[in-house]
Amino acid sequence: MKLLLMPAIPLIFCSMVAAGFDSTIALHPRTEFPVDLARISLSFDKSSGSIKRARITFDNHPDQVLITITDDSYIKNTKHGSEKTIYREVLEKAYYLTEFEAKQINRVCKTFTPTLEELEKDLKNENWGKCLYLDAYLPRFLRGFYALICLSRNSLVDINTNIRIPENEFDVSLNSPKSDARIDYWKSTPDHVVKLRIAAKELAYQIKLWQKRELQSSNRNPEMSFSRNFESAFSLFVRIYFNIPPVTYRTVVK
Repeated sequence: MKLLLMPAIPLIFCSMVAAGFDSTIALHPRTEFPVDLARISLSFDKSSGSIKRARITFDNHPDQVLITITDDSYIKNTKHGSEKTIYREVLEKAYYLTEFEAKQINRVCKTFTPTLEELEKDLKNENWGKCLYLDAYLPRFLRGFYALICLSRNSLVDINTNIRIPENEFDVSLNSPKSDARIDYWKSTPDHVVKLRIAAKELAYQIKLWQKRELQSSNRNPEMSFSRNFESAFSLFVRIYFNIPPVTYRTVVK
């Protein structure tokens, strides 16, 4: 996955970066590898600051998907132009996971689980260069993925209070000292790495289970298609990944 990566800003620190961080210190080398995560871009309401739309794109695929709390869209791009298909939702049933939404979330999950499985292996084998490289992509994906889930079920409280992994915890950059600080903490704390490996494996398992039972099922109930087990596993993974104290998820991501 190719993202527009912004240069790291040395004067902004996450909780794991010491106040006296010297921006002239050389960063650890990154090991480049294909990151095939779906690209999820969020749009915000200017007046309220709440998230109003998620735009999904995939590498080597020109089409776009737009998910909002009500109507969703599929934009097909060709050399002759673009064609937009709108999937209307009745407001009273906007919390249903529609067939279109389930299909798109399933596509995103197909890029997420292999990434989690590869991360778990890299942690096991202490491939820190790959972990550093992935950290330029994964944090923003995590924010976007949970926003996508909340928009799909029209959960306004979650959208406004739960999904915002603090932006000061990461940079969308291949040269971020925040990535070095995060992975340095993992390297110095073997127990934390074990917990993160377990959390990554559990989240991958719960995603696959959700796909099988709901997202890919022709007999699913659109009113009850969300998985609490997935949400719990996602919450745990986020907490451990960012080394956030064990408090309720509502307090963690906002």
